[in-house]
Amino acid sequence: MKTGSNDPCPCGSGKKYKQCCLQAQQPQQVEDLLWHQIRRAISGLPEKLLKFSQNHWGSDAILEAWGDFTLWREEEFSPDTPHMQLFMPWFFFNWHPDYSTPGTGTPRKKTTGEAFLGKHGRQLDPLLKRYIEQCCVAPFSFFDIVSVRPGGGFLLRDILTGEECYATEHSASVHAEAGQIVFGKLAKVDHVAILEASAAFFIPPGEKFAILELRKELLELENPPSPALLGKYEHEMLEIYQVVYDRLFNPPMPSLRNTDGDTTVFQKLVYDIPSPQAAFTALRQLCIDSTEGELLQDAEFNATGELHRIEFPWLKKGNAKHKSWDNTILGQIRIKGRQLTVEVNSDKRAQQFQKQIKKLLPEARYKTSVIESPQAKLKHMQGQGESAQARQRREEQEELNNRPEVQEKIMELMREHYRQWPHEKLPALDGKTPLQAAKTKSGQEKVEALLRDFELRAPHTNLPVDPAIFAELRERFGLNKPEK
Repeated sequence: MKTGSNDPCPCGSGKKYKQCCLQAQQPQQVEDLLWHQIRRAISGLPEKLLKFSQNHWGSDAILEAWGDFTLWREEEFSPDTPHMQLFMPWFFFNWHPDYSTPGTGTPRKKTTGEAFLGKHGRQLDPLLKRYIEQCCVAPFSFFDIVSVRPGGGFLLRDILTGEECYATEHSASVHAEAGQIVFGKLAKVDHVAILEASAAFFIPPGEKFAILELRKELLELENPPSPALLGKYEHEMLEIYQVVYDRLFNPPMPSLRNTDGDTTVFQKLVYDIPSPQAAFTALRQLCIDSTEGELLQDAEFNATGELHRIEFPWLKKGNAKHKSWDNTILGQIRIKGRQLTVEVNSDKRAQQFQKQIKKLLPEARYKTSVIESPQAKLKHMQGQGESAQARQRREEQEELNNRPEVQEKIMELMREHYRQWPHEKLPALDGKTPLQAAKTKSGQEKVEALLRDFELRAPHTNLPVDPAIFAELRERFGLNKPEK
């Protein structure tokens, strides 16, 4: 049943509906009406601007603009690019061609949007004209999401200027969370702001540091930075965007090292041996945590009772990196018939095994080595799929991790980790601890970004994290709880 204006307000305030929530709804209704009017007015605008640019600048203009947008990274333009919803508005309203109009020698000073207004402005719907004018003057920037109204929009704070603005955005706001960062530009018409251009992904708060460095540079020139100044630093913003995109979606293969600090190189050394028993007798001492009987429990024997196949790890005592470890696995030794293989993960360990086998089993004859890079090894493992043994180990580990007592133990370890975090010196904070950095306003903003990054990532990890630890850290640093 519809609530009448003189009825008690459904919120329970005790006031009449017209004196309470109805008043709050009316500005929103006016805003939504103007938003829908703008959306209708700009329907089909990208197609019109693209056709105009091709006729006005030529078909190669978009390719030149793409080169500028990607900072000439030799990335071919494609309609399927994930950068499309950011690139096309930039091409229409921000890109200035820097060569002459064919046959005239006249420099192209105007953007596509400005040229379009100059030729067709008088014939355009007034609301559409105002919208295009705003798109032409609005700079790109980075915006903190302060709060979200899912399906309605979000309150944005320009990181570079400090200005706050509510942006009506029905689709993107559904998945947005406070603390994330938007890269794009706002077009403002009266009391309605629309996200005309935006990256196809929200930037995690942990990527904020390069933006803060850019802000520091801008504030030395103007405080606050003007739209004109932001326009001059457009390419610096694009470079930050490109670096963040690559880090999130095209991360390089990390430089892998084993627990001894050696560069990871997977190697399989193959030897001919006199017999399985002779090789086992000579090399069993390399497995320092098991007796001969324990190793033979999983061995295979032939019909006459002779050893045919056995596998065991090559171990050494302790570990230089992990002091709590009793042993370090150096490799995996496999004996089958008259062949022995050992798999190791570095050149150094391969050389160490070659010295060991010469001393312990001089009768062994080296045949070959098979070397794989980490990338090739990963591809090979993915191609093979998960083995039954690996699947069983994974399922057993998952069952163990899901036990309440294990969950509580892991959660306690995570609590201790985050409680120690404020005392750790971090490269992101220029070698300072979070407690030291939080003593300044800029440092506190960086600590807030790191902490918010932890909060947003925690629900998507396999490790149980008590949300109360983040509330504890916020209180410790004097930070407000993020808005919804």
